[in-house]
Amino acid sequence: MLLEVSDLSAGYLGSSVLEHVSLRVERGITLVLGPNGAGKSTLIRSVAGTLRPVAGSLRLDGVPLETLRAHQVALQGVATSPERARLFTDLKVVDNLRLGADLARRRGEAVDWEKTLATIFRIFPGLPPILSQRAGQLSGGQQQAVAIARALAAQPRLLLLDEPTTGLHPVLVRDLLGRIQEIAKDLPVLLTEQNALQTIPLAREVHLLEAGRIVLSGPPERFLADDRVRRAYLGEGAEPPPLTEPPPAAEG
Repeated sequence: MLLEVSDLSAGYLGSSVLEHVSLRVERGITLVLGPNGAGKSTLIRSVAGTLRPVAGSLRLDGVPLETLRAHQVALQGVATSPERARLFTDLKVVDNLRLGADLARRRGEAVDWEKTLATIFRIFPGLPPILSQRAGQLSGGQQQAVAIARALAAQPRLLLLDEPTTGLHPVLVRDLLGRIQEIAKDLPVLLTEQNALQTIPLAREVHLLEAGRIVLSGPPERFLADDRVRRAYLGEGAEPPPLTEPPPAAEG
């Protein structure tokens, strides 16, 4: 599976946010870094179909996405977990997950519900005890886990994650990133983040987005060796910790 973003420009009410952005997303984590207002969420919304690009193209295995609406993009196998997990807070966790599976069925996928849950629980072992709780009663870390699990229940071909660690305690950040790393072993993941220190080592390819333009692209090693990137995004003397296997599930 390959997503190709070519010369993409997008914005709101005539105001340009993204300008001439190009990148490729293959299996593994493609990371887009940048400060607040750089255009990271605009990029995710453009790919997901909730924002119509002004110019450029989006191709998923050659199929054009840029003219499709959000539900049509989802039916192509693109699942999104937006910033600040947007769950159906009055529904139980298990019912939120079923909504993802229902989308897979609408795409004509055969859904084995028990197998789907087993896959989700392998990645998020903290979910079984909270299946019957209402999503609005969960902690921030739990809600983010449920949001990503719901996206996985849709059996996606491409997963979009928009700043999933926002507002989480550092211990939960490390745990969640470990889960995302596990997911990306089998699935292309487009991940936007401000947390450069923790996320760069996980990526296959990294892009730095500033003021709507990609100003640097390359493998993680290039970013870790770039003095300007280290000063602006990693901090002087900071060493990014390697993440290999997902850590045990954290509480909360």
